[in-house]
Amino acid sequence: MSALAPRGLTWTVLTLHRRALQLFGGFLVLGAAASAALHAAGSGAARPAGPCGSPGTGLPPCVDRPMTSWFDYSGNLGLVATVLAWFPLVLAFYAGAVLIGAELQRGTAQLAWTQGTSPARWLLAKLALPALVATTGLLALSLLYRWARGAAPRALSDEWYYSDVFLAMGPAVLAYGLLALAVGALTGLLVRRALPAGGIALAVTGLVMLLCERWRSGFWTPAEVVWKNSRGEVGNSAWQLDMGLITPSGRRIHECLEPGVPATQGCYEARSAKQWYALHHPSDHFWPLQLAETGIVLALAALATVLAFRVLRRHHA
Repeated sequence: MSALAPRGLTWTVLTLHRRALQLFGGFLVLGAAASAALHAAGSGAARPAGPCGSPGTGLPPCVDRPMTSWFDYSGNLGLVATVLAWFPLVLAFYAGAVLIGAELQRGTAQLAWTQGTSPARWLLAKLALPALVATTGLLALSLLYRWARGAAPRALSDEWYYSDVFLAMGPAVLAYGLLALAVGALTGLLVRRALPAGGIALAVTGLVMLLCERWRSGFWTPAEVVWKNSRGEVGNSAWQLDMGLITPSGRRIHECLEPGVPATQGCYEARSAKQWYALHHPSDHFWPLQLAETGIVLALAALATVLAFRVLRRHHA
């Protein structure tokens, strides 16, 4: 019987949350269909529209070429990135309100504990199966998003460092999914009421995501470039963080470039500057930034998971 217990507990979790699994499966199918449609639209936008010329040449005017496919491809791809990047908030509310909070509020968890299932095994089953399903699904959608995005990179109006795009393209969104489940479990065990636990879990997960977005540029040391005599450009693919002047004394001043800022002593000194500087993250900083943020979020998820088991053990005792 003990050998069959984990399988029976897993089957119980699947049965109780089969509707959520069906909804998530539908979400995956919809995301895959959207990615396939966007890849097709991007491939069409990337193909040349054919020759064009000025009136009298016998060719269609260049100004009449349709550009809607380019615009729709970029705009809809950005919408997919937003949905994918912030989907962990749905997981946080679900974990707090339904996965843990509702069962504690109804007393079904306590009933399971009296039927030979230990609280620790119950919580492990509650977290392991949704974590496996969520990470697998988010990984598939992230890969599909990258595939759709690669169909026509020149048609995109966003860059890799846009917050939603950044999360949707890498493992960070998977880490946020695990954090959402762990925070939901912790709040559910602490509050023991469905809706308050779900709301708190959603708010905490969203706060962590916003704070990481704000501090993301500091997760990896930015590159610096210096130009002499005139200001240069770091390129459209670079995430520019700061730009300004270097005075003869070595001071770096950027506020003099802002419109409407009153002139200061430093701005007067900057008139004699012969050098410009720029701090930026080039495109090859994408993976260092991704891995750094993923590591931070995974550490927070592990901490929340440990706290959840400690809270459960204390309540059970």
